[in-house]
Amino acid sequence: MADERDEALRAMALHRGLKLRKSRRRKAGGDFGLYGLEDASGNAVLGIGKAGLEATGEEIEAWLRDAARSTWKSSAGTVKARPKPPPKAEPTPEPEPVPEPKLKPAPEPAPKPKPKPKPKPKPKLDVGNLFAKLPTAKRAEAFTALLERPGVRIERIVSQGQATPEDEPMVQEQEEWVVLLQGEAGIRIEDSAVAILRPGDHLMIAAGQMHWVTYTAKDEPTVWLAVHIG
Repeated sequence: MADERDEALRAMALHRGLKLRKSRRRKAGGDFGLYGLEDASGNAVLGIGKAGLEATGEEIEAWLRDAARSTWKSSAGTVKARPKPPPKAEPTPEPEPVPEPKLKPAPEPAPKPKPKPKPKPKPKLDVGNLFAKLPTAKRAEAFTALLERPGVRIERIVSQGQATPEDEPMVQEQEEWVVLLQGEAGIRIEDSAVAILRPGDHLMIAAGQMHWVTYTAKDEPTVWLAVHIG
């Protein structure tokens, strides 16, 4: 048990930075079984006199526990409080890096204006006139084709004094729609009576139907517009 106690006291002393000493000299009037404390430099702290060690284990333990420190005086005096080491200087913080100024991106070049498309030229209308440059029709009727498409043909007819012989009636394979634009004329279809046509009058002649122009004005051109269908 003595060894366990010694180890405990030694550990407590070591915890305070001290060294535990124990006498083992068996001499009459000596210090056998007594204890003492000294610091790391070998200076007496507690229980060390000129004659030897002076403190019991209980006294050492009490002192180490701060229970009876004031009752003891050693030859070396009371224990001086160890000066506290000066506080470590805190490292100077490194200055935070100054952020580099952000460069503004260069402005994008303005897009080139798209060239305006050239306006398409407006188509020229081919305007004709049914009464312009009328051909002379005193000797024979004049026929001018104005439009020809599959199934349809339009023509202008100019007459002046002409008529259809009675024994040579006109017969055609297509239907014919005819309008009188200028002058005057008479027309008969098969067994019908003669119809007098003046500007604006029109009629339809069926395909295969015999018809006669009985007269046309002699003092001015008679202008017809005929549409052949089929």
